[in-house]
Amino acid sequence: MKNILPEVIGTNNSIKLKNGSVKKIIMLNNAATTPPFKETLKEVNEFLQTYGALHRGAGPHANITYKKATEAIKTIKTFLNLREDQELIFTSNTSNAINLLSRLLKFSKNDVVLTSFIEHTSNNLPWKFGSCKTIYINSFDDGSIDYKDLENKAKKYSKNLKLITITGASNLTGYIPNIKKISKIAHKHNALLFVDAAQLAPHRKIDMKNDNIDTLAFSSHKLYAPFGLGVLALPKKILETSPVDPGGGSIDMINETGVIWSPSELRHQTGTWNVTGIIATSASCKTIMNTGWNNIINHERKLIDYAVEKLRTVPGITLYVKPETYLEEDRIGTFTFNLKDCHHALLSSILENEYGIETRAGTICNHRLVRRWFNINDKEQNKIEEQIKKGNRLASYGIVRASIGIHNTEKDIDILVEALKEISKNGPKLKYKPLPEEETYVCY
Repeated sequence: MKNILPEVIGTNNSIKLKNGSVKKIIMLNNAATTPPFKETLKEVNEFLQTYGALHRGAGPHANITYKKATEAIKTIKTFLNLREDQELIFTSNTSNAINLLSRLLKFSKNDVVLTSFIEHTSNNLPWKFGSCKTIYINSFDDGSIDYKDLENKAKKYSKNLKLITITGASNLTGYIPNIKKISKIAHKHNALLFVDAAQLAPHRKIDMKNDNIDTLAFSSHKLYAPFGLGVLALPKKILETSPVDPGGGSIDMINETGVIWSPSELRHQTGTWNVTGIIATSASCKTIMNTGWNNIINHERKLIDYAVEKLRTVPGITLYVKPETYLEEDRIGTFTFNLKDCHHALLSSILENEYGIETRAGTICNHRLVRRWFNINDKEQNKIEEQIKKGNRLASYGIVRASIGIHNTEKDIDILVEALKEISKNGPKLKYKPLPEEETYVCY
């Protein structure tokens, strides 16, 4: 039977390990980044044959580039199901997009932004250190949102509430909040809703129109299009202001006394656009839509069920979200764990060097939730922070994360689980030394 899922570059790559054996690379760090779809790379390569100056010149290549970029932008809008009153701005990644949004909104010190304790750092710091007042919504240990607390705080701060900003899917727990419910709460209090869709975009259909999402951002490198593009969708009316990063391309005319800004959808994208990234993102969007969300979600659902049942059989493993939670709820496939008496960074290094398995270790941009899992009190936290300031980044608590993508299989999960069982029983086969300043262990 023909595989209905798209082909991903690099899934059959192998590596020679230090012990001389050759292993297939098991890509289980997809929440961090993803390789391109075969179709995406093909479309990018074809585009580069006639690459020209978008908005910066005339001629055959420039005209072809303009036409392809225009069509690509339409495809991305379709992928997100934008409303007529919304527009796209292109940045370098999700973090950059959120920072841009925070400055475009131009909040005052009395304006209130509601966010949650489960947010990635990128959807925390721009608000925490911005000009507004940031209020945090409670969350539970499994990474889910306390909706009662959200409703109470939205009501409490209703007079000054300007924005509710929330993850579309957690990079640690896979939790997917009820976006429609949060949207209704935001709009009841005349606030905007922003969704950090960095983890959501590759795993679930986004419907900005019907879910009434005001503004949203994602990174293309997590959508099987690693060509340096971030996408920010937002209401056009927010763009009807002077740009926060003015420069080349943001004006139509300048003189000694003032400027004439370019049209609102252009003036905020200073300099030469990343057209290759736009083409790649569009290609991945088309590939996903052609594959069909039902096929993608069904594949992931089966793999999640399989993974949690297998992981729970590993001796000495701690799973920070209960397997039952994944089985009962709609979550994306990110799994956080540790093995008894094995530092998280060492475990990730062993998986890499002895088994060819890619994972990620650390607090993974959500220090508060991971701290809660380890029951770290203030006194312990202060000691850890002092060690980190001195350069010992390994002093921090942390976890290992395995995250699945569209290309993963049950065999990939089997290889991970068997590796964890072997490490749990026998420990590492090779020698490792800590590298505190880089928060890792190196094999020697």
